[in-house]
Amino acid sequence: MVYVNLEDMKLSQFVLGTDGYGERIDKKTAFDIMNEYTYNGGNIIDTARLYCDGISEKYVGEFIKGKRDDIYVSTKCAHPPLSDMTKNRLSESEIEYDIDLSLKTMGIDYIDILWLHRDDITVSVEPIIDALNNMHRKGKIRYFGASNWTHDRIMLANEYAKASNQMGFIASQPLYNLAVRSKVWDETLVCLEGEEKDKYDKSHFPVFAFSSQAKGFFEKYAKNQVTPKAKDRYMNSKTLEIFEKVKEKSLESGDTISYTALSMLIDTSNFNVFPIIGPSNVEQLRVTMNIK
Repeated sequence: MVYVNLEDMKLSQFVLGTDGYGERIDKKTAFDIMNEYTYNGGNIIDTARLYCDGISEKYVGEFIKGKRDDIYVSTKCAHPPLSDMTKNRLSESEIEYDIDLSLKTMGIDYIDILWLHRDDITVSVEPIIDALNNMHRKGKIRYFGASNWTHDRIMLANEYAKASNQMGFIASQPLYNLAVRSKVWDETLVCLEGEEKDKYDKSHFPVFAFSSQAKGFFEKYAKNQVTPKAKDRYMNSKTLEIFEKVKEKSLESGDTISYTALSMLIDTSNFNVFPIIGPSNVEQLRVTMNIK
């Protein structure tokens, strides 16, 4: 396992994502995955208040009981109501409500990295930064990041944070992988591609990449097992050209295709990348992390 320093944290470069815990992934499988991940050196688990109506956070909290000093907890708050994605929940009261519920659900005293799950560009950054710093001063969060915020908005927020002698966002969490999207399926997601990626290459701002494996496209394509969702989102000539490069490097190194794709994502980025991996079972985890 490779470890990367971020602020005063020494994080495993592969982050374990827990979306689906409590729904498509049952409790036993979830615990098996978390056990295998931490046994092989992983030390940061990413969840969200939104995931499975809090069940994901519940499982994470139960798993880390007695291990809190060894595992960093990353969770997300302030997601809009699923019934109306245009309605923001970025007020301090809403942010604190979600934080308190996450802390209670996981049975912990603080969150290592709190992410704002979505943005609303009609809301100015100043009160958001002020609110997050209030949460930090209360001891409820150590650091905070932005998920599905553009690079420009994050930099604007951090400029205000610096000018007001406060803490800013320490990282971004966009959709980022080697594949080329065939379509935009959710306008509220921020994808790190084109000019957006160029901005990160210049600023060197850290990225926690969700959907880092493009729904498992490369590994599954090699096995002729691409899911309909992955095929719909990523099957195109450009992605297949990238697959050939991944396959060639995989054969040269002897590493799995999944691991090779993530390694190439890290190596071709001019900023620190922490891929968030979301295996559905232990075997997928072993393939992704190249565990022999």
